[in-house]
Amino acid sequence: MRTLSLAALGAATALTLSACAGSSEPDELVFTLTPSQEAGGLIETAEPLADLLEAELGIPVSALVPSDYAGVIAALASGQAQIAGGLGPRQMVQAEDQADAELLLQSERYGSLLYVTQWITNDPDTFCDDEPVADDEGYLYCNGVLGSDVTDGPIGADKLSLLEGQTVSFVDQGSTSGYAVPSLQLLEAGVDPIDGIEGVFAGGHDASVQAVYDGDAVVGVSYNDARGDIAETSPDVGEKVVVFGWSGAIPNDGFAASGELSPELRQQIQDAFVAIAETEEGGALLNELYNIDGLVPVESADFDVIRDLEAELGDVLG
Repeated sequence: MRTLSLAALGAATALTLSACAGSSEPDELVFTLTPSQEAGGLIETAEPLADLLEAELGIPVSALVPSDYAGVIAALASGQAQIAGGLGPRQMVQAEDQADAELLLQSERYGSLLYVTQWITNDPDTFCDDEPVADDEGYLYCNGVLGSDVTDGPIGADKLSLLEGQTVSFVDQGSTSGYAVPSLQLLEAGVDPIDGIEGVFAGGHDASVQAVYDGDAVVGVSYNDARGDIAETSPDVGEKVVVFGWSGAIPNDGFAASGELSPELRQQIQDAFVAIAETEEGGALLNELYNIDGLVPVESADFDVIRDLEAELGDVLG
């Protein structure tokens, strides 16, 4: 197994497409992953996961982490990658609609297939109605978030009108929980998510938390609870960065494969990931990559709520 840079993809793509044209299956596969956190750390974990996938399939597998969310869909659409992982809900829809991919699996965390956008702040005096309370790990929450279930949201939405003119840290323009969902919440609160705030894109969920921790943004968004992603380098993040709100429930991220692959190979890829997730080594790698506890088969209709979101946002976000 080898790791591919974007510069090296041309030759690999030509080889893969040539193999597809001359036989029923490609000679090698490229596995691309969404950069939801610092890309260097992701690729270090993606490489051994690609090794496990290669062993399961008996086909060479290379790992690729593009610089942004859009790069993952572009790699699938262009044939530069045949498998994609860590696809946010919006990317799952884009993988189908823009790259003609087939959805394979959905991630499971804490026994749930749902998660939320988490609203965080370094200014609890403004955004909390009550004194922040700590969980067992000392992480602070307010406005009733602590003890709530992801299906209880939205929570703290009445505070979003206070964001007019404030600096807000988003994740990436292609992120569901890190941009699309919070943008819709801002619109519903009467705040233009483009012109009504100073929006910055941190590039990853961990980086968005870091921006709030460092004071580069008053408020930020991430998945729940991405504060743990920077706890090693910023051990007091749970005290300095307070969760004051949640969105409504969002379907978890997942995995997809190119529609150019045969149904048989797509099924083998799906089965391989499920098998890998059930091993100690594979489970640890998936958890390190995206905090995944398990993988389950998924249906396209599971993401209809995201299609509705896209329709509701219209041309606001492009």
